[in-house]
Amino acid sequence: MCGIVGQIRLDGLPADPAAVQRARERLAHRGPDDAGLWSEGPASLGFRRLSILDLELGHQPMRTEDGRFAIVFNGEIYNHPALKEQLEAAGARFKTRSDTETILRLFARDGADGLRRLEGMFGLAVWDSHKRELTLARDPMGVKPLYYHFDGVRLSFASELRALTTFLPRLEMDPAGVMDYLSYGFVHAPRTALSAALKLPPGHRLVLNAHGLRVEPFWEIPGRPVWEAHGRHADGRDPTLPEAEAEVERLLIASVRGQLLSDVPVGAFLSGGVDSSLVAALMARASSSKVKTFCIGFSGARAGLDESAHARTAARYIGTDHHELVLPADVLSRVEDLAEALDEPIADSAILPTLLLARFARKEVKVVLTGEGADELFAGYGRYKAAYLSEAVGRMPGWGQGLAAAAARRMGKGPLFRRLPHAGLAEWARANAHTMPADAEPLLLKDFFFRSEKADPFGWLKDFEAPHSLNGALSFDLRTVLGDCLLMKADKATMSAGLEARVPFLDRKLVEYSLHLPASAKIRRLKGKYILRRIAAKYLPRPLVWRRKHGFLVPWEEWVRAPKNDTLDALLSDASWKEWGVFDASRLRSLRAAVASNTPGADPGILFRAAVLSLWAQHLRG
Repeated sequence: MCGIVGQIRLDGLPADPAAVQRARERLAHRGPDDAGLWSEGPASLGFRRLSILDLELGHQPMRTEDGRFAIVFNGEIYNHPALKEQLEAAGARFKTRSDTETILRLFARDGADGLRRLEGMFGLAVWDSHKRELTLARDPMGVKPLYYHFDGVRLSFASELRALTTFLPRLEMDPAGVMDYLSYGFVHAPRTALSAALKLPPGHRLVLNAHGLRVEPFWEIPGRPVWEAHGRHADGRDPTLPEAEAEVERLLIASVRGQLLSDVPVGAFLSGGVDSSLVAALMARASSSKVKTFCIGFSGARAGLDESAHARTAARYIGTDHHELVLPADVLSRVEDLAEALDEPIADSAILPTLLLARFARKEVKVVLTGEGADELFAGYGRYKAAYLSEAVGRMPGWGQGLAAAAARRMGKGPLFRRLPHAGLAEWARANAHTMPADAEPLLLKDFFFRSEKADPFGWLKDFEAPHSLNGALSFDLRTVLGDCLLMKADKATMSAGLEARVPFLDRKLVEYSLHLPASAKIRRLKGKYILRRIAAKYLPRPLVWRRKHGFLVPWEEWVRAPKNDTLDALLSDASWKEWGVFDASRLRSLRAAVASNTPGADPGILFRAAVLSLWAQHLRG
């Protein structure tokens, strides 16, 4: 795991290696083990390394012997041993054991088409000096980030926004990005919260040459599964539940085994939920040594906050070397620590405990496997019940739909249930949103709001098909909530501690297969992750497998509602917002007072998002 940065010029003038080097040093936390810089004419590439594979070699930037191709790469390619073997059979000769060289030689042979063969997580840049062409690419699920700025002459890129700011002409909040953030708590790619910076969407590549710049997908969710390889019957029938269960289990085992590839110690985050516990159990079966697991506990916490007892139960059953970090229940009193992980504004309170857990785990290991992505693949959240019911109601005869929809509405809450059986894309997106533009308007300065009026926080929906089914809803969330929020939270929190986090559930083959399974394999008797729980029951105690999902809860509302909170008050002050021109600080203070006194209608959520945005903005320049 590493950090990459670079600049390419189209006007024939040399790139600025000094600026690239300055930007590179802002990524030192992502790569504390090594640094590299290469410049030639219009191209300059920088690199910071966290050594995981081939510790002695594998330095970057890396070039082909003829000097034509140069690469910087952040991530891990789990099928690189197989790709390397194929390339060697075709005559390639390798100097290292690193996956970086495998990508480089694959690209030299197949060009950008080789991206489709990579199985793993990556943000990469390849410069072709003969064609004077740059290719940027981001992995299909968006596990690794990649940001860029293009002014028509120079294209600059970096693994993090804080490094990209080195190249920006000015730091200015983007009204569309801010409105997106206030609505959802994160910003959807390709937007960012900065007006001059963009984020490459998952599964996309950017190509820059003399003909201009284009951004295009090389893989899209849900993809086109090769059903013949996955066990679909020749007559077109879907696999039976036992057949599907066997295939999901096989794919997950293969993914976990592949992601154990490392020359340094590998551990696991273990929350005590079915997802992380199953990953840890499969690791234990595949590892020759005892697996180290790490979890968080809360002292004096409410029962709903602390799942560490479940993690201990799982660890004892699996037989791991378990480590537990106990945090105070008021962990958000350490919100200033959050600045290290806030490379982009993400209003997910779990990011702070994740950062602290990453620092804790980093004392023992350099790599951890996590259970991220299982909820979005196998319908683990309560909101998916609405999509499931909508799909079921939609299949009923017309005369039965009214009765079924009425019954479903009585069972659930929120706009999705109210709209059954027609819960389409707009309803799904609005159900995921926290705040509507009209709710944010009173808090914004008039000039900023006027500039944001055309920034429809639902405008990006045109790029997606309506999720008229459970799998449609899961696909939508994989491309938005997971890729733009949860994976970015995990990447920034872990990499701030110099720790690599891997996500076995997001193996491309497993994703493609799972998204085409029928809804009945994922939800039974309104309980999510049905097929995954059946698999987990083979490896874990039954009470843990079938217990109710709790989630990673942090009491952010208590922090916001506290009558005395000097940190929060400072983040909402006039001084905090003076140079950015976004919020009316006096109105923020009024809302703060209303929230602290529990005034009906006062929204603590938008106050929390404003505080996180302020914290991010204050530390953006480093």
